[in-house]
Amino acid sequence: MKTSISVSLALSLGSWLGLVNAYWRMTCSVAQTGRVDPILSPGSVSGHVHLLSGATNVNTTSDYDTLSVASCTTCSVQKDLSAYWTPLMYYQFANGSLTPVPNDGTVVYYLGRGVDVANAIPFPKGLKMVSGDSTVRSYDNTTMTYGNSTYPSRPVADRVSFVCIDYTNETPQTTFLNNTDCPDGLRAQIQFQSCWDGVNLYKSDQSHVAYLSQIDNGACPPTHPYLMPHLFFEIYYFPNSMDTSDGGQFVFSNGDTTGYGFHGDFMDGWDNDVLTEAVAQCLVNDTDGVISECAPLEASQDDYYANNCPERPALVDEQVKGILSKLPGCNNVTSGPEAAPQGICSTEPSLITPEDTDGETRVKPTINSTTVTMSSGSTATYYGCYIDETSGRALSGASTTNSTGMTTALCGAYCQNKGYSVFGTEYSDECYCGSSISASYATNETGCAMACIGNLTEYCGGSARLSVWLISGNETDSSTSSGPTVANSTYISCYSDGTSGRTLTTRTTDSSMTLAECASIAQTSNYKYFGLEYSDECWVGNTLASTGTTLAEGKCDMTCAGNTSEICGGSNALSLFQNKLYEQPGNPSTVNITGKSAQFGYLGCYTEGTSGRALGGSSSYSTTSSSMTVELCVAACYARGYDYAGVEYSDECYCNNIGITNGATTASSGCSMICDGNVAEYCGGSNRVNVYELKNSTSASRLARREQQHSRRFMLSHWFGLS
Repeated sequence: MKTSISVSLALSLGSWLGLVNAYWRMTCSVAQTGRVDPILSPGSVSGHVHLLSGATNVNTTSDYDTLSVASCTTCSVQKDLSAYWTPLMYYQFANGSLTPVPNDGTVVYYLGRGVDVANAIPFPKGLKMVSGDSTVRSYDNTTMTYGNSTYPSRPVADRVSFVCIDYTNETPQTTFLNNTDCPDGLRAQIQFQSCWDGVNLYKSDQSHVAYLSQIDNGACPPTHPYLMPHLFFEIYYFPNSMDTSDGGQFVFSNGDTTGYGFHGDFMDGWDNDVLTEAVAQCLVNDTDGVISECAPLEASQDDYYANNCPERPALVDEQVKGILSKLPGCNNVTSGPEAAPQGICSTEPSLITPEDTDGETRVKPTINSTTVTMSSGSTATYYGCYIDETSGRALSGASTTNSTGMTTALCGAYCQNKGYSVFGTEYSDECYCGSSISASYATNETGCAMACIGNLTEYCGGSARLSVWLISGNETDSSTSSGPTVANSTYISCYSDGTSGRTLTTRTTDSSMTLAECASIAQTSNYKYFGLEYSDECWVGNTLASTGTTLAEGKCDMTCAGNTSEICGGSNALSLFQNKLYEQPGNPSTVNITGKSAQFGYLGCYTEGTSGRALGGSSSYSTTSSSMTVELCVAACYARGYDYAGVEYSDECYCNNIGITNGATTASSGCSMICDGNVAEYCGGSNRVNVYELKNSTSASRLARREQQHSRRFMLSHWFGLS
């Protein structure tokens, strides 16, 4: 259906058309998934599963007062503790079982719409409203919005719409779920009432609010004279990620296969002063929709909201994810056209008392003041926020990750046990150690804004940023015996060597050889061991031959060719060291995109296909570089808008958006060729590719890169209705 605008309306809009583009756009990850609906089912289990975003403490009894004390929100603006929810989408297999369709959370728009937009007011404190009707299964072309001769009405059913996204072939939006073959995702959309009666914060029949005459624009009815921001949700689903070869169907959690019963709920939890300022300064003037360009909102913007405010455990004691035998609750799968009232269950699962985190806050540490006590009893003092790069770590000693329990104290204990006096946490779950850190790496404290995954009240660095701490009085000398010293190395002993079976594998000879030069050779090429012999020979390797053995120190009696104050082994005798900077080559489990809140995760080693590349397809991309690293390949793929990256044969990089198209997973030993640009990483093998996938939990995911552009372009071309 195509809804047109009358000539009179078009003329009346001419004087303010330049204002209709103003808005702000707020991305939100998931706060809760389950049968929770504090508006329609307060205090009890709701009829169907919802995807909830916003205040982390949203539950069955939420209201304005409880939301306003939440410790955080899963939306990017932390002063908005509102709650937003819609029904969850499932795929129903031909055998009747179901599983959730992957999604990217909710995008919430606050739009400056309506002929009286210059006088728009913020939401009255505590407003609640529902848009859409969960029971309908067909298009209603008789129930209309308010309208008159100047501002014509429109079917209320147009509040719901869907866009099947295909970047190569843009398709029109529809009011029903007519197409789920969507190469770049399916966008479910719901528009809300923008007009308020000025009296009631909520009425169960939704009569306290009304739609604009054109739903997304126009005039308010005289009975509802107060114009508020126009609220609009986008929920991104990825139906093409599902295996639909069995001929199943997509269905929302309320049993609706048509999409006509899609709906949305909103419960206000805004800091009213912030919302008031944002409406005054940005609802009409912010034409780009960017939070950072709206000062009242930017002040509490959190680029790491998805990490810092993760989804909470279920509040209803039932399974809603994984493979299900039926829809949660008493919901029959229906396709209309008859209405399908919400089913009522005779018994319901119990509610789980959530962990109380209300009022918890993260306090940024103060340089040279904030301390933490570790399990050893030692004290660590905060040293500041420092830049880190995977191509040259600011703290290059030992490192570890803990994806569930990383805290400042945990990292400190790990590094202290490794003999280091400086440690830093990064990207919520990473820990790095060193003996010192250069002041040149120091940066603004705002860069270290990610909460520790194991303690959300602490900060653990950021993307390519370290929260650095110094351990007081820590013993850093981890040498196992007395003997010669060289930076970042541990002396082992005088060690035997033989011409028929070398203890180490690779030799460099230099007439000016020193301990430092040999150590540099080992560290540059990432060898675990190095040894000096016969004054001018440097031997390196990752293993010691079984024939080698410790010798008396007196057997290493030759001075170094380049420094007569140092000992460089002897005849068939090595001054043997272990390189403390050695990194076991491997496949990084995660790769961060420098300067972005984006992260790729390692999928595994895959064979190349016989009929095409593993990361193939019509829109794939490839490149080679003599400096290839995993990070270089991932960054190249990300910059071009790809979600999958793969490295192969030391110097090759492949990208696509659809994942593995040929080949199959194989043993990791097949992907053991060292990257040309990083001796500590593997870059696939011969016809073997190490594959990485973009994670979806950050604001710089596919949602923020490709879909944001598509969404804005689409909205600009559909201000006044469906096409």
